[in-house]
Amino acid sequence: MDGFFFLDEGPNAFADGGCAETRCAIKVGQRAIQETLREAAPGPFHGEGGSLECKDHRIRRSTRKYLAVRRCHPASRAFYTRPSDGPRFSPHDNRPTQEAGMAHDLVIRGGTLYDGTGKPGALADLAIDGDRITQVGGAVGAGEREIDATGLAVAPGFIDPHTHYDAQICWDRDLTPSCWQGITTVIMGNCGFTLAPCRPEDRDGVMRMLTRVEGMSLEALRTGIDWTWESFSEYLGMLDANPMSLNVGMLAGHSAVRTFVMGAAATEREATPEEVEAMRAEVREAMEAGALGFSTSMAPTHVGGDGKPVPSRLASDEEVIELTSVLSEFGRGAFGIVTRDLTDVDVPIAVAKRTGRPVTLLGIVGDEENAKLERATAEGHCILPQVTCRPTSMEFRLNEMSFFDQLPSWQETTKVKGKALSALLRDPSFRDRFREDLEGEFEGYRLFQGDWDGLSILAAEDSELRKHVGSNIEAIAAARGQDPLDVFLDIALEDDLHMQFGYTLAGDDTRGPGLCDDNHMIGLSDAGAHLTLLADHAYTTYFLGRWIRERKLMPLEDAIRKLTSVPAAFYGVPERGELRTGYFADVVLFDPERIINHEPELVNDLPGGNARLLTRADGIEAVIVNGGITVERGELTGVRGGQVIRGA
Repeated sequence: MDGFFFLDEGPNAFADGGCAETRCAIKVGQRAIQETLREAAPGPFHGEGGSLECKDHRIRRSTRKYLAVRRCHPASRAFYTRPSDGPRFSPHDNRPTQEAGMAHDLVIRGGTLYDGTGKPGALADLAIDGDRITQVGGAVGAGEREIDATGLAVAPGFIDPHTHYDAQICWDRDLTPSCWQGITTVIMGNCGFTLAPCRPEDRDGVMRMLTRVEGMSLEALRTGIDWTWESFSEYLGMLDANPMSLNVGMLAGHSAVRTFVMGAAATEREATPEEVEAMRAEVREAMEAGALGFSTSMAPTHVGGDGKPVPSRLASDEEVIELTSVLSEFGRGAFGIVTRDLTDVDVPIAVAKRTGRPVTLLGIVGDEENAKLERATAEGHCILPQVTCRPTSMEFRLNEMSFFDQLPSWQETTKVKGKALSALLRDPSFRDRFREDLEGEFEGYRLFQGDWDGLSILAAEDSELRKHVGSNIEAIAAARGQDPLDVFLDIALEDDLHMQFGYTLAGDDTRGPGLCDDNHMIGLSDAGAHLTLLADHAYTTYFLGRWIRERKLMPLEDAIRKLTSVPAAFYGVPERGELRTGYFADVVLFDPERIINHEPELVNDLPGGNARLLTRADGIEAVIVNGGITVERGELTGVRGGQVIRGA
């Protein structure tokens, strides 16, 4: 059996470690995954959970539970290499320790284990052999390698449900900086943007689109991607053939599929019925190859390198529904969508009703839209808005950004560069059009709301202009006696467009309810994209440090569940997201009293020496992927045991 079904009442369930099926649950509106489908397990680790504490926040959505049941995914055993000795790592020379057999490959001792289901942590040991967890709690025998986890939390590896590493993984097999944030699995192919399927003649256009809409350096893409594939299955084969540090799951991307079928017309018009059927065939092929679902974008902010809407924005609602309905043929897979604006929930609801598959949309919706989602949830559909736990802040330069791309006037800048771009930004008629777009009626969502006091200068190359670093545009305009828009463009031009600006769309004040509400999924890291604009790839360490330790928003066990078993169950990631005997050994060890992200740094380590924002973290002691220690005390070990996670 495979799929989501409604449970009226009774505790949540998950399978015992030795059975032939993986039973993992998403429950919507309740706090934890509890036991009904497995026999009581011995040992101190299996205890009863408490209730969710979410102070001062009301959870509006209906209380429903969903259970996903899927067959175990057969996977080869991962390459395992012992790490170098360190303060917490000690060898054991007593190889066979008992008649039962040889020593375990790796034993984690003395830590507080959080199994990922939402149950409170308990002191227990954990054994790993090969790429599997072989014992949780009880009397664990000696290990060839042992980790002293005293004072540490031991949890399932975190799963990032929204990344854009599709290009970066071609040159960075460690998937930095996610590997430093306790993340062991990433989901790629979001927003409809993938590198496959892709015909050779479309490659340059795809790279130009990613440059504009996802903030990736065109030079880095051209230098770093070795195009050895055309189909979706060939792309996954490329990933299989090159060792990587983390696990990777893929969604089939709408824009890629549309371009593959329609060519240049994908950015010009709606598809014919024949073209829709051809696209369905491509989605079907991707699902057969192991895709975990399908993704699309209708967002007006998503504009390609030629200034035209990305291909998926030209699709009718019916096209989106038809393509997503392919998931129903397989009885698995999830759908992710960036809607036209925060009030647009009709398409996600229609997809959920037509396909019966889980749906995630990006952002917290308003009360009216929330009521629609409540009704759909009451009917048994799983629709989870995806939310970020970080303030939504952007850093940008005018010569390499897409901050204003949703504005018709700014799309003119996508067609010029260098001196021609500077001339356009000086043109009074362009400024008039730009001002009208900012101040007048606008159909769609504007990232910038005209609050010039929230737009600040972060860095300047010209030494004379550095005196303005830390000042906002409104204050500088007042001092100069000029219009803020003119000052914004003028001061950027004075620095030859190298000036770095910062803008905060939303602070932390509004985040609490969405983070507590189990009708929302935490994610939206965009890791691998917006490389000089955003640094939300560190959301896991920020969440556990700022929200859990400092603000005590919820118990640590609930926070861990939201980062592990919830995304695993939603995307159908088999045998991961929980610490359970027989599951893959994806484990993170962290210090709850120290875990926190660093401030992002601008580094020039992309192919061709191009720049990106990079964030490290404190408190992550070890990251274990398929039994291999990938990160030890914040540094990569060289072990690359990640796997391509295929739907099955």
